[in-house]
Amino acid sequence: MAALVGHGNPCPLSSDSSKLWTTFILGVLTLSTQVWGFNLDTTHTLHKLGDPGTFFGFSLALHQQRNPDPQSWILVGAPRAAGQGKLTGSRPGALFRCPITPEEYDCERVDIDGDESKHNQWLGVTVKSQGIGGKVVTCAHLYELRQRVNQSSETRDPIGRCYVLSEDLTNRDDLDGGEWKFCEGRPQGHEQFGFCQQGLSVSFTPDKNFILFGAPGTYNWKGNMRVQLLNQTLLDLGIYDDGPYEVADEKQLNAQLIPVPYHSYLGFSVDSAMGIMSLGELTFVAGAPRANHTGAVVLLKKDNVYRLVPQHIFWGEELASSFGYSVATTDLNSDGWTDLIVGAPNFFDRKAEIGGAVYVYLNPFGHWDDQARPIRLNGTYDSMFGMTVSNVGDLDQDGYGDIAVGAPFDGDGKVFIYRGSKSGIETKPAQVLDGRDFDVRRFGYSISGGLDIDNNHYPDVAVGSLNDSVVLFRSRPVIHVKRDITIDPPQIDLEQSNLLFRCVCPDISVFQPICLPLCAPPFYSIQALVVRFEADTERRKVGLPHRVTFLGRSLLEPEYTQTEEVQLNRQRHAVCTNAVFQLHENIRDKLRPISLVITHTIKPVPPRRHSAKRLEKLPPILNVSPSNTLHSEVNFLREGCGNDKICQSNLKLSYQFGTRPLNSDLFIPLPKDEDDVQVFSLSDQRLVVLDITVTNMPSDPLYPEEDGDDAHAAQLIISLPNTLSYAGSRIPEQMRCQANQNGSQVECDLGNPVKRNSKLKFSISLSTANITIETTELTAELSLKTISEQPDLVPVTAYAKVVIELPLSVSGRVNPDKLFFSGAVRGESAMSSLDDIGSAVDFEFVVANPGQALQTLGSAFLNIMWPYELANEKWLLYPASLTFQGHPETQCSPTSSLKLVRRTRSREPGKRPERGLLISSRCVLFQCPLHSFSGQAVLKIHARLWNSSFIEDFPAVSALELLVRANITVKSSIKHLVLKDAAVSVMIYPEHGVTDQYWIPWWIILIAILAGVLLLALLVLMLWKCGFFRRAHYKDKLPQYHAVKIPREDRPQFQTEKSGGVQKKEWATHWTPHADPNRHTQIYWTL
Repeated sequence: MAALVGHGNPCPLSSDSSKLWTTFILGVLTLSTQVWGFNLDTTHTLHKLGDPGTFFGFSLALHQQRNPDPQSWILVGAPRAAGQGKLTGSRPGALFRCPITPEEYDCERVDIDGDESKHNQWLGVTVKSQGIGGKVVTCAHLYELRQRVNQSSETRDPIGRCYVLSEDLTNRDDLDGGEWKFCEGRPQGHEQFGFCQQGLSVSFTPDKNFILFGAPGTYNWKGNMRVQLLNQTLLDLGIYDDGPYEVADEKQLNAQLIPVPYHSYLGFSVDSAMGIMSLGELTFVAGAPRANHTGAVVLLKKDNVYRLVPQHIFWGEELASSFGYSVATTDLNSDGWTDLIVGAPNFFDRKAEIGGAVYVYLNPFGHWDDQARPIRLNGTYDSMFGMTVSNVGDLDQDGYGDIAVGAPFDGDGKVFIYRGSKSGIETKPAQVLDGRDFDVRRFGYSISGGLDIDNNHYPDVAVGSLNDSVVLFRSRPVIHVKRDITIDPPQIDLEQSNLLFRCVCPDISVFQPICLPLCAPPFYSIQALVVRFEADTERRKVGLPHRVTFLGRSLLEPEYTQTEEVQLNRQRHAVCTNAVFQLHENIRDKLRPISLVITHTIKPVPPRRHSAKRLEKLPPILNVSPSNTLHSEVNFLREGCGNDKICQSNLKLSYQFGTRPLNSDLFIPLPKDEDDVQVFSLSDQRLVVLDITVTNMPSDPLYPEEDGDDAHAAQLIISLPNTLSYAGSRIPEQMRCQANQNGSQVECDLGNPVKRNSKLKFSISLSTANITIETTELTAELSLKTISEQPDLVPVTAYAKVVIELPLSVSGRVNPDKLFFSGAVRGESAMSSLDDIGSAVDFEFVVANPGQALQTLGSAFLNIMWPYELANEKWLLYPASLTFQGHPETQCSPTSSLKLVRRTRSREPGKRPERGLLISSRCVLFQCPLHSFSGQAVLKIHARLWNSSFIEDFPAVSALELLVRANITVKSSIKHLVLKDAAVSVMIYPEHGVTDQYWIPWWIILIAILAGVLLLALLVLMLWKCGFFRRAHYKDKLPQYHAVKIPREDRPQFQTEKSGGVQKKEWATHWTPHADPNRHTQIYWTL
């Protein structure tokens, strides 16, 4: 038996062939999945080196000029570079331009400004380019404004300044030069603009009309951002009223308009883009890495001529994570809306060994308030992952934007390349650039991309470091191969033979989908593709023998492989190749399909000699998506489908949510509410288990032939919401489950086939890490699929309610836990101090909050139900003082303890309580607001037991238990919160002197006993005199009789029985009351 794998023209077979042939076809396939690998070439990199100790590479930008001559540059900032000319002997910093050549030391210093002393001004701390033919800006954020120079009252204010240059890095118009220092001429001092530090961050808007300056030192380091017009054309048209804009209003200079606290460093990073809040509006992005000690990113827009108004604020999630240290914008999923990327290099998680994070906010069509839930990319321990984030353009020209993330302290430094995709971003890096491979330390401190430097129509990436070196990575052209696999016939029928199958021609074509035809690059000549066929791969992975032999293989290849070369001449030209394999005789495994793996690679081309001064042309690579490996299989005609050869399955499923203890196989179903709906309590439970049962039984046992046949290629697709993600599974051996990259969908192969009368029971573990306090339900869509006939398969939604069990807990303790009362009763007016009231007791209520702050929950309060008096208005437990520890501004209500108030009470003693009765008391509510806090807060109450009340009302009680209850209430719109109460009890005992005064004297008890004995003796004597104890004779009181038994033969009835006439008679007894004792009474009975 043989089969044909085809890539070519129709291949007619001999009509007298005695073997079974099957045709396989390769053709066009759309783009799909991700693999490790990318098109940044790491072999032919360009290195540029600077003087040691100058921080050459602290900042960089790719730049292209058109005039006067077209030229590409790598602009590199060296903020510690030594000065020249008048500035010799100082270190003002410098900007260098490096040509795109293989030379390492050919970078030129850009002549910017040589006037006045600029020592330690850090020129080159930032550098940005507008792109092709655009302007360039570089800044010196520590430039000092000096006043009263060389005088004792000389002042130096580091206001910072920036220099704007034309495309050829010279001053060509009025906008060029170093007069970009908006903090000059304004009030100085750190509370105003004395430490402005303009230029620590700088950027251009995408429309090239504005320039953005970050000034994190203004207003006592509250920070500020300025947006200023940078368009000579608008100025020529007389449009002067477009800015400048500042967050604090350029005219009012009102620091209260800045939406972050002092020392927030707003403007530490800046960017801008269209399509963030709305498609047609320009939005400005400013990072404040120290806002609220976690960091923040503020989205702003132009409100009037002078002000930038906040539209939305993103807050960091961890203390001191430096959220907002770096920002970038790009469209990752190509939906027309710009997405936001935020770096938090100081994010730290010891258990997970995370050292740095990057938050990717996919744009929810401008509705950030409702759906701003980021994807977090994590770095390794102490890596400072996210110190730099950069939009590097569409590196592989797949239509989705890509980003680069720097981690300069991950070993020698690394840069991670992440690809955009239709779903947002691929969380697994497509490529990792390691500084160790290029002998560079602190690699990845600065990144610049998005510009094609070598004119191959693919953007390149430059990476800077703190090691005085810069590396340029060029992108290789990406070749897209379109192909198909078609199986005809799709199955192998072992019952048939001598069948002829005709080969069908498939297509393999190569193209480069770049831009429009006018800008498409010339076709990169590829001599050939190498196509490799491999069969029975899945069986050989598990150690089973292969079942086929390729007939066209070479002598050096094993039986199950065949390699062919496909010659390619031009783009979109289809070519074909064939491969034929033969099925072994007498195979035992006729159920598992024959798997096929077809891979294609570019045939290597020998390198060509090139000039040392010219860049070597990079060879193209195959697109990583789809993979160059195709998987297919040939199925046998399945059994278990009845006489009609049609499998009509009856797959059914049931489910239940539950939990499973750690390191245990025990499944615990979730409890159900009154509506028989399962309820999930969100506290510290990180996983929830979905237990699933799938059956394939006949729907009607009386007619089993109607359905319930084998279910072939049975699958279960589990679709999860954003609140749940796949975390693992416990499945039988014949099953296999695989989740997608973000764990939102799980695909489980149930079996091929699932036999008749089968029952599969397995469980899927789901992570609840994304559940928030707004989550009210758990859902999972369960979809059964099979290639067998079953039209009634519809998705089933697994459902469970969610209640939020807050991390707040309250506990209490009392000291001492036993109290005693004694002494004399004293009125309130006779008491001169707290000691006169009674025994002292201290209550302590502890509120623990192991989670985050409470402001997201609403208003929370600690409530104490304090029993201060009995129902008869007598004092019970007097609170002397209340102390709340945990937040200095917290005041409980009532603010002071209850004052002694003289009341008019009834002098008549009330009914004393009996032993074992539950006595109610009147309570006063102590309520303490719980402000935002972590850890724990403590409420201490010093109280006195009212001694007189217990002596009066509880004189004969041996013990009393007094309960003080505490709980936490939350005033919130969230309706599914769960909180637990606490109660503190104290036992109260009377001292012996109190209960002894109510004992009966012993002599009274003795007299009572003697009187009782005397009365008993008199009663016995009277009864004896009356004859009560005299015994009567039994024979004198009752009649006597004797019974004798007459033999049956002597009875008259016996004669009647013998004669045949039986007459039934009643019992009869004759007796004489006063008969002679010697005379017997006769008793007769008849049967």
